[in-house]
Amino acid sequence: MTATYRTTLTALLAAGAFAAAAAEPAVTGDWDSSIGRIRIDASGDLYTGRMVGSSGRCKFAEGSEVLKGSLLDDSFAGKLRVCLRGRTCKAREEWASAVFLAGPGTLSGAVHVGAKGCAAPVGKNGGLTLRRASGPPPTSAGGSVPRGTPRDEKLARRARARELLKDGAAYLNEGSFEAARRRFLEAIEVDEGIPEAFNGVGVTWRMRNDLTRALEWYKKALAVDPDFGDAYYNMACVYALQGQQELALRYLQIAALNGYVSGEGIDADPDLAALRQDPAYRALLRAKL
Repeated sequence: MTATYRTTLTALLAAGAFAAAAAEPAVTGDWDSSIGRIRIDASGDLYTGRMVGSSGRCKFAEGSEVLKGSLLDDSFAGKLRVCLRGRTCKAREEWASAVFLAGPGTLSGAVHVGAKGCAAPVGKNGGLTLRRASGPPPTSAGGSVPRGTPRDEKLARRARARELLKDGAAYLNEGSFEAARRRFLEAIEVDEGIPEAFNGVGVTWRMRNDLTRALEWYKKALAVDPDFGDAYYNMACVYALQGQQELALRYLQIAALNGYVSGEGIDADPDLAALRQDPAYRALLRAKL
């Protein structure tokens, strides 16, 4: 990650099987998503999700397998079965690479659709949130201004938060990290639905070399909006600096698969130096270059 504040969307997705952590988040049970309700069960290190009913935009048969993968720390990675659409799309469904952060009552992350000309029922940048099933599926992945707030007030709050965000970015680029953090936190108080503000707080802690706090805030950005890509790449950088190579590669692959970082950018980033000799890193770099 560079010292500049990244404001464009970046990030997302990885695939594969991974070892479960000692203290695992609770990911078994029923979850609601845009593809329908999924029931996740565990068998050793492997987690499998099957459809419960046929609700959602993907009308997969009840009991059919739609998710498989495993857990590392609070990161779930594997494959998610999605239905596809698009004028030039020749496939009807795909097992897409996916990665999710396990939080309280949510699995927030991203899906990468590889089929050309195809789109899945996920966010515009692959973002997808699974929510612990409780009543009807949610229609929003964000946690912004509470429902019922008048539209004009919402717009005014969002505009004010954006002003604070701009101030924070300016302070950050000047190297005034504490002043930047104050502005980002003020923006969050005004409107909790802006992931750039959470990401900005994380960047200020990264620049103070407090990697634990930086990671915490990057994760908060994804909880607010799993479509926000910068956080995935920033997480990869922190995990690489912490020596957690497997996790770093997981999030770097996600960022690269969805086009949020170039091969040149990856290979020039000093934060990723610890990954340089890893075969998976080299393969990823070859694919991007």
